[in-house]
Amino acid sequence: MYDLRKKATVLSTTDTERFYKRRACRRVAIISIILILTLVPAFTQINAGHAASSKPKPPVPPPSNSTNWAKPYAFQYDYSAAYSVRQLSNGGFIVGGSCESGTAPATCNGYATVIRVDSSGNLQSQTEYSYPGHPESTALNLIRPTSDGGAIFAGQPQSGCPETGLTGCAAIVKIDANGNVQWAKDLQYSVTGPYSSPTTYPADLEQTSDGGYVVAGYAIAPNNYNPWIAKLGSTGQIQWQHVFADPNSQYSAAYAVRQTLDGGYVLAGEIYSGQIFVLRLDSTGAPVWQHTYSGGTDTYDSSLELTSDGGFILGGSVYNAGSSGVLLLKLDSAGNAQWARSYVPSGSISDLQLTMAQQTKDGGYAFSGYYFQNTVYDERAWLVKTDSAGKVQWDKIYGADVQYSDRKFLSFQQTSDGGFIAAGFTNQFNNGYTSLWLVKTDSNGNISGCSDVKNSPDVSSSITVTVSNSDLKANGDGFAYLADSLSTSPGPLAAIKEC
Repeated sequence: MYDLRKKATVLSTTDTERFYKRRACRRVAIISIILILTLVPAFTQINAGHAASSKPKPPVPPPSNSTNWAKPYAFQYDYSAAYSVRQLSNGGFIVGGSCESGTAPATCNGYATVIRVDSSGNLQSQTEYSYPGHPESTALNLIRPTSDGGAIFAGQPQSGCPETGLTGCAAIVKIDANGNVQWAKDLQYSVTGPYSSPTTYPADLEQTSDGGYVVAGYAIAPNNYNPWIAKLGSTGQIQWQHVFADPNSQYSAAYAVRQTLDGGYVLAGEIYSGQIFVLRLDSTGAPVWQHTYSGGTDTYDSSLELTSDGGFILGGSVYNAGSSGVLLLKLDSAGNAQWARSYVPSGSISDLQLTMAQQTKDGGYAFSGYYFQNTVYDERAWLVKTDSAGKVQWDKIYGADVQYSDRKFLSFQQTSDGGFIAAGFTNQFNNGYTSLWLVKTDSNGNISGCSDVKNSPDVSSSITVTVSNSDLKANGDGFAYLADSLSTSPGPLAAIKEC
């Protein structure tokens, strides 16, 4: 569900641009940072020359030992956000995000930012990554810890591919436990279509059982937007790759990939006709089965995770008769729909998005997202827990519920203690600028002593999903995959408050 996690595309109403319009709604984190918050920083920066030297910085809170907490990480006049979070084996967390602007000397030196915090949210390390001479072009949309204590992250550079001079390619970077770059690659498709600078967008990746990696997303290859998947070795070399094109759709994309227990893969995304697709692959990437799912006028995918029964849980959105809701869709191991439910917060809302969904330790499910409350005029970060049939057990929003506040959860995960870690951004604590934001809750979604957590009743209902066979076919186009180099620098972020 970026978009993004992630640069949004320009809205339009033509058939070609309708795809981008919908994707822009799903990957609005950066646009929100730039547009929604423009007015507040503008007033703040009228006297920036004086404010930078005279305005005191927010106090840095002492180290915490809390098991649940909410912390923004920022510095003066910066825009920072978290797009991806995962728990580490030591109980701490690794976070991938962005850092932009700032006031000297504490300015961002690279767009891509990786931080590690302990189980209480205390900063352990932070590193920024940039292409020499082009710091603004380095993107980080998702990060995953690796078995060697390091991590791998991926993103789409804003300003091109340094090794090829083209304007759109993916970045894939492997770092060690200390944040040092072990290898970095530019990933793009060969220029065989009508575009001189083809776009390649990595939407999901994970480490595989053999120590390599699988990465998936979408690209203009060869002539239209199509899903792609690549299996990489431990040093980033391509072992196999596929582009899948739907002869009945000019635009389709993959947003989630997971390795299955038998060594194969499952790929999920959507096609332009407003349907979710799920494609089951064997260990070489050859299709085993594929289905499409429709729950309304339009049905869109955001995430996919494996479930304990060998099936899958999909999270997305469903639109029907002028109304919209977020979607949980449970599939069995053969891709048959077992149940589907739609969820809508109460009141007058818009910009409703589910960003991630997963099965929880008790056999239920949870999802994160955000929505805009039209009467209060604020963006709310949202976390919902359901039982095994998708019925809501609790429903929470996080952050001060005041006019013009802007908060989003762009990633989340259940933690080893049964609680949840959510990551995104908030504009509550940094003079209207956004702060990278981490929220650690208990198993009921609460934070001890924090008044910024509120119950939020929703309207949920079962929906009927139509399942059909899809017709995605492998395409012969291939990668241009070149080694690149990145420079590193210390990050300037600091925890500025604890709830």
